[in-house]
Amino acid sequence: MKVLVIEDTDDVRELIRLVLSEDGYVVDVAATATDGCLSAQVNEYDGIVLDVMLPDRSGIDVARQLRREGRTTPILMLTAQREKADIVRGLDAGADDYLVKPFAVEELKARVRALVRRGGAVRDDQLTFGNVVLNRVTREVLVRGVRIDVTMKELLLLEYLLLHAEAVVTRSQVLERVWERSRDPDSNVIDALIARLRAKLTRGSADARILTVRGFGFRLTREPPALTQ
Repeated sequence: MKVLVIEDTDDVRELIRLVLSEDGYVVDVAATATDGCLSAQVNEYDGIVLDVMLPDRSGIDVARQLRREGRTTPILMLTAQREKADIVRGLDAGADDYLVKPFAVEELKARVRALVRRGGAVRDDQLTFGNVVLNRVTREVLVRGVRIDVTMKELLLLEYLLLHAEAVVTRSQVLERVWERSRDPDSNVIDALIARLRAKLTRGSADARILTVRGFGFRLTREPPALTQ
């Protein structure tokens, strides 16, 4: 899952980024309405955490613009305790939920989980391909019913491959979904991540295999590797 946080206060923005990253999300951040709108227009997100008070435009204007453009990404609006009137205006502008500052970390995590679940009517809490199962709630990966240990990046990669099983995904797609926008890992980093996950699936006797498709990217399949490597 990938989330955009639009918040101008540095410490609050960093807190939200850290909390959501630790909860397994890939998190992009923006400090202004302009940068936030641009990110939402050029990237695909599963949820947006949007502050009402931004330096260049209000978050309410941002929500209204994104909805006017036809973007349906779920939005969690952040508002100060003294600005409760913003709650009604934010919801009317297209926000899906709100959270009043100061907020408890656990409530933030719970509301974001509900937000991304609400946004995906077709989102399954469990992904299955062959004898590989990924539980998106508990963040567990099972092969033949046995849990295998994966890092958060490996889990995010497997989740993306499972969502696109049997289809070829490009390196740029993997980069966008597994790394934050501010990170730019080189090809070797992506290949190393693929290799580690592939090895763990093999050791667990998974019947799912990750193939490298030369010149294109990667494919999760149940067929044994043949012409690709």
